[in-house]
Amino acid sequence: MPVSASSDAPAVGTPDAPPPPAGHIVGRGMLALVASQLVTTPVSMAVQALIARNLGAGPFGAIYFATAALGVWYLFVEWGGHAQVAAAVARDRSAGARVFATGMLLRVGMAAAVLAVIPWFGQWMGYDDAVRLALAMVSMKLALQGVGALCLAVVRGFEKVHWQAGSAVFGNLTEAVLVIAVLMNGAGLREVLLAQVVAAAITLAVQIGMVTRLRLGPWRPDAVTARDLLRGGFSFLILDMVLRLQPYVDATFLERLAPPEALGWHSAASRISGVLIFPALTLNFALYPTLARLWVSDRATYDDLVRLGLRTVVILGVLAGAGTALFAPWAVGWIYGNEGFAPAGTSLSVLSLFILLVYASIILGPAIAAAGRQWYWCAAQTLCLVVSVVLDPILIPWTQRVYGNGSLGVSLAVGTAEVAMVTLGLFILPRGVLTPALGRTVWRCLAAAAAAGTLGYLLYGLPLLAVPAMAVTYFAVLRLLRELDPELLMLAPPWLAGIVRPWLTRTP
Repeated sequence: MPVSASSDAPAVGTPDAPPPPAGHIVGRGMLALVASQLVTTPVSMAVQALIARNLGAGPFGAIYFATAALGVWYLFVEWGGHAQVAAAVARDRSAGARVFATGMLLRVGMAAAVLAVIPWFGQWMGYDDAVRLALAMVSMKLALQGVGALCLAVVRGFEKVHWQAGSAVFGNLTEAVLVIAVLMNGAGLREVLLAQVVAAAITLAVQIGMVTRLRLGPWRPDAVTARDLLRGGFSFLILDMVLRLQPYVDATFLERLAPPEALGWHSAASRISGVLIFPALTLNFALYPTLARLWVSDRATYDDLVRLGLRTVVILGVLAGAGTALFAPWAVGWIYGNEGFAPAGTSLSVLSLFILLVYASIILGPAIAAAGRQWYWCAAQTLCLVVSVVLDPILIPWTQRVYGNGSLGVSLAVGTAEVAMVTLGLFILPRGVLTPALGRTVWRCLAAAAAAGTLGYLLYGLPLLAVPAMAVTYFAVLRLLRELDPELLMLAPPWLAGIVRPWLTRTP
């Protein structure tokens, strides 16, 4: 059955509304997220660059460390809700009010408990003043964002990912305005972090307003729903914990085994890699609630949608990895400046393998979770965490001693871990999803990347020309190899599909 044959559940308040195709629902969400990224990426990178340049690598690394460390703590606040709540609402929208009210009560209580423990934790661990300050302030920001994430999970359950995209733009611009304002007045670490807390509070108010627009009905928590959320979210909690532990482990080893500047370099490289993998994240966010619904209602369309998602991220991921390998030093120098952050360029180049593979793992995750196999995926993620725990203490001191850049060791470790994770994820997928056609896509993309990379290398001295020329060459070769075909347009809104379709060729 083609992807476009499945239907969306009718929206609240319009029970007789004609059901749009599943692929178009996903495509609308993806397009909105991509559009939001066109706004948030340059703004976010500019703000981070300003923070780094004004505060220096040490305080900048303290913010990164606090965010990575507290990311693990706040998993208990979310309790797997970003996936559990979205799936529960997508499958039964009439339960949205109970799920939201109960989830809100649980999150506020858990966030209060974490906020009470953080000061003691920083003192007990013996962190310096900058790290302890960052822990306290980032904790407040994450508490607000945790409640906001619940609102967005409900919105995703109604498959209104475009609302989430709007929230992202609003929050990003609000934070940018406040942070830039305090930096222009000579602010230090404390003032910058306080501006981020205020921005998170304003954004939360908007997100609660979005939930109100859904007209869920009375917000009444109940014990049965609380039990279901805690029980159903536990597997997602463990999975999220493993995912969040990796950056925490990496940051902890760097903080202990390398100078503070190395942590700042890793932070810079990680932030750029996070931007580069955003196209895959848009597909992840848009796909999951639809896949959760299709797994129980239309298995054939589930298979088609997962295959199409994997094919899409292979095409995008190979290009992103090749471009990163070549132009990472230039990107770091342009954003952060070469004077204090040049080693981050080398670390980012090594992360190109991670970027390529994480495109696949970002789609494997929701596909496996929607099929109820998240415990297997959790086991695969745990093995990857073990790889980092074993390799970090070896590679960080070695790269610091030999290259003067301990963050390079983390890049090598996470790349190795990602190879293991993607390999295991392909085995965990339900039978019938993978086909030989995906293998052909991989080889065609590698051939196109070789041609594009050669041109990029020849034009390396002119990066503003080389980067777009490399992308054009990559897609031109894929078109010649008949890899670009109308099936890819299943994940696009009809109006966009109509514009692009004449440029695509069918695979024989």
